[in-house]
Order: sequence, then structure tokens, then C-alpha cells
Amino acid sequence: MIRPPAQVLEAWQRAEPMVDAETVTRAIDRTAVRVTAALKHGNPLVLCVMHGGLPYCGRLLQRLHFPLELGYAHLGRYREATRGGALEWVAKPRQSVAGRQLLVVDDVLNEGKTMKTLCDWAAAAGAERVWSTVMVRKDCKANQAVAVDFPALNLPDRYLCGCGLDYRGYWRNLPAIYAVPADLEDAP
Repeated sequence: MIRPPAQVLEAWQRAEPMVDAETVTRAIDRTAVRVTAALKHGNPLVLCVMHGGLPYCGRLLQRLHFPLELGYAHLGRYREATRGGALEWVAKPRQSVAGRQLLVVDDVLNEGKTMKTLCDWAAAAGAERVWSTVMVRKDCKANQAVAVDFPALNLPDRYLCGCGLDYRGYWRNLPAIYAVPADLEDAP
């Protein structure tokens, strides 16, 4: 049997609870109300950013009671590390965004490079309007240049896991959000 790396198990044992599952659910509920008010008449394309955006997107979609189309984009910067590297497009959306309202759904806004790249791409491809939502907007200076229309939660600039956010590819499935101890992060 293949087991998770010891560091992944240690991260869970030492993780600090940041937001419990009930608070996460309430935050998604509030976000869905705001998204609905903005997009219910726009025939939007909801674009899930893989892999981190998948848990949040799935929960958000269940609360949006209007016609929409679902697509995805796969971009990566972390590759199971805790520090971001060069941005790589793995898969672009198959749907045309020209003339459409677009809602980009991702797990976290760290430095904003992924969100900026996607929003710039969509605008250049002719999207009528690009909206964005993240499960967590971190309180850090690096992301101040990128606006997110619908952040579900605002949290301190810590390395987080749960609700789509991962630690070395693991723990996206947690229903709550936890902070990983700093000594388990990659050196800058």
C-alpha cells in the first residue's frame, strides 16, 4: 500500500484550525446570494480553476438557482510545493467566452497571478464581463493589485489547507480550513 508522505501526515497532526466547517458553509451561502444577484440574468459561464477550485465550485453551484454553463481551466504554479513557481497552462476552457458573462471560481487568492492571467485571457477572448470568486482571499500585500468580486472568506497570510486548498497535493477534501505550521513550508 502506498502511504502519504510523513510530512503530509505531520502537517495534519500539527495543523491549526482557522475556520470550522459550519462557518465555511455560511460563507459559501452568503457568497451564493451575492453571485446570484449579480449574474442571474447574464447566462454565465462558470469557469472552475482546477484542482483547487473544484470543492468550492461544487458547493457554490448547488446554491446557484439560475441557468449557467460550467467549464474549467487548469493552470498551476505550485506543483505540490508550498511556494509558487512559473504559471503553466495545462488546459484552456473548451467553451468560447466571447460575449459571455464569466465567473472564475478558484480556491485562494495568494499573489493573484493565476486569477490575473485568467481574467486577462478572458477579456482578450472577448468576454462581456469577467467576475471572480475565491474560497479564501489572503490578507497579503502581493494580492492587492488583483480585485476579487466575491471572496467567501478573508484570512491571514498563512499556508492553508482544506476546502480545496492543499498541502503538497493532499487535504483538499477537509471540510474546514487549517493553517500548516511554518516549519513545514518550503524555504523561500
